[in-house]
Amino acid sequence: MTEPGPPRDRRRGRSRHRRGLVGTIVEYAVIIAVAVTVALVVEAYAVKPFVIPTPSMANTVRVGDRVLIDRLTYRFRAVHRGDVVVFTGHGPIPLLKRVIGVPGDRLSVAGGRLYVNGAPAPDGFVRVVGGQREPTLPGPDAMAPWSLQRPFTVPAGAYFVMGDNRTDSDDSRYWGTVARDQILGHAFFIYWPPGQAGGL
Repeated sequence: MTEPGPPRDRRRGRSRHRRGLVGTIVEYAVIIAVAVTVALVVEAYAVKPFVIPTPSMANTVRVGDRVLIDRLTYRFRAVHRGDVVVFTGHGPIPLLKRVIGVPGDRLSVAGGRLYVNGAPAPDGFVRVVGGQREPTLPGPDAMAPWSLQRPFTVPAGAYFVMGDNRTDSDDSRYWGTVARDQILGHAFFIYWPPGQAGGL
C-alpha cells in the first residue's frame, strides 16, 4: 500500500510560497536596478562628487576633501565672479578654483591686492597666514598678458580663476583663462570630512 501524497492545500501553499519568494527577489532586483540607474543619471547630468587634488584652495578646502559639483546650474545662469568651479584643460586632471574675473572684467594687481574694474576685489576667502591674508602677486611671465604684471581684460567666453591659497596656486596667472566649455560645474558643498561639511 502506497503512502498518500501531501495534501493538495499543502502543495498549493508551497507553490504560492515559491512564487512569493521569486516575486520578492524580482522586486528587489528591479528596485536596485532603478536606484543604480538613477544614481548614474544624477552623477552624469546633475550632481557629481569631486576629490580636492591640490592645496591651491586652502583653507577653503584641503587636499583630500570631498565636494559636490552641480552640473546643471550653468545651463540656466551665467558663471558668476566668486563661484568655485571645476574645469578641465589645464593639466592631466580636473582642477577646482575660484572665478575672479568674468568676460569684460579688467584685472590688475597692486600692493599685493587684486583689483577688478578698478575696485579692490573681495578677499574674505583668501588664505590667512599669521593673522594676515596672503598677498596676490602677479604670475612670473612678464610677456604673458594674463600674468597680471600689467592690467588684463578677460576676453569674451573666458574666465579668470585663482586659488584661495594665493601663494601656492597654479592658476590663470600662469596659464591663462578658462573657456566656458571647459567648466564642468559649480562646486557648492563640502561633504567630507564630516566636521568640515558645509556650503562653499
